[in-house]
Amino acid sequence: MATDSGHQVFIADFPPNLGFKANAGEHYMIIDSYESKNAIESQGTKLSSIGLYIPAGSLQTSYTGNYEAKEGARQAAEAMSGLSSDDSLWKKIVDAANIGGSKIFSKAAIQSDQATGFFSAQGETPNNHMALVYRGPNTFRQHTFAFKFFPKNSAESKTVQSIIAELKFGTLPIMSGSSGTIKEPFFKSPRHHEINFYQGGTGASGRQGVNTKLFSIGKSVISNLVLNYDPQSVVSFHNDGSPVQIDMTITFQEIELQINTKDAIQASADRGVDGLANAIEQNQSKSQTTSEQELTRVEGALADVNRGVQRGF
Repeated sequence: MATDSGHQVFIADFPPNLGFKANAGEHYMIIDSYESKNAIESQGTKLSSIGLYIPAGSLQTSYTGNYEAKEGARQAAEAMSGLSSDDSLWKKIVDAANIGGSKIFSKAAIQSDQATGFFSAQGETPNNHMALVYRGPNTFRQHTFAFKFFPKNSAESKTVQSIIAELKFGTLPIMSGSSGTIKEPFFKSPRHHEINFYQGGTGASGRQGVNTKLFSIGKSVISNLVLNYDPQSVVSFHNDGSPVQIDMTITFQEIELQINTKDAIQASADRGVDGLANAIEQNQSKSQTTSEQELTRVEGALADVNRGVQRGF
C-alpha cells in the first residue's frame, strides 16, 4: 500500500491484509518519518512509511485557548477602541493611558484597601477592571494511538518487530558529529513524523486518498512509546520465542502551533460558512414575512368579528 522509489525506504503494513481491506472500504492510517534538520524543519528524503489500522478510540483531538485574567485590561481596551488604526502602537498606548487614566482606579488605592480594609468596611470593593486577555498559542497538541498486534506466524511477527524497531529509531536521538559515538558534544533531534488518515475503497479516480472529513495532524515527534509484551498478564510465546500479543501505545506531539492561516480562513469560506450565514438571514427574513402575514390575518379576523357585533349578530 505505501510505496516509494529512488531510494531505500522502510515500508511495512500491519495487518498483512491491510491493503486488501482498504480496497474493500476499510479506513487506515500511514505514518511517514523524515530526518530532522532542526526543531521545526525536516530534511532529506522519506525514511519510513508504515501503514496501520486505525485503533478504536484514537480519533480525537483538541484545541486549547490560552487566556489570562488581567487587571485594567477592560478600560485599556475601551480606550484603544476609539483610536485610529493608522496610529503607531506606541502612540496608541500613550493615548489610551491619557483617555482611560482618569477612569482606572489606581493600583495604590487597591493595595491600600487590601492593607486597611477601608473601602471593604463601607461595603464597597475597588474595581480593578478585569478582562480576559488572549495570551497567544502556547500548547502543542498530542495524539495517542493504542495498537494491539496479534502476529499469527513467524513472518507476521517479524513484520511487527520491524515496525516497532523503526518507531523506536524515530523516538531516539542520534549524535550530531561524524563519529556517531556518545563522545560527541551534541545530540541531534529525533525524526519528524507525518500522520495521515486514508479512506478505504476506490473512488472515481480508482485511487484512495486522505480522508478530509477528519482532523489533520501537523508535523510531529514521538514523545512517548510504550510496549507491553504480556498485556493479558499471561506470558505466552510462539515456538520461535515471539510474543503472542504485543500492545503498543504511541504518543505524537505536534511541533507546529495550530493557527488560522490565510489559506485556512479561505478554506472555511469555501466550506460554506458564508452560505450558512446567508441561509440564516433568508430564514429570518422568511420568518418575519410569515409573522407579518399571520398578524394581518388575525387583524382581518378581528375586524370581521367587530363588524358582526355592530350588525347585531
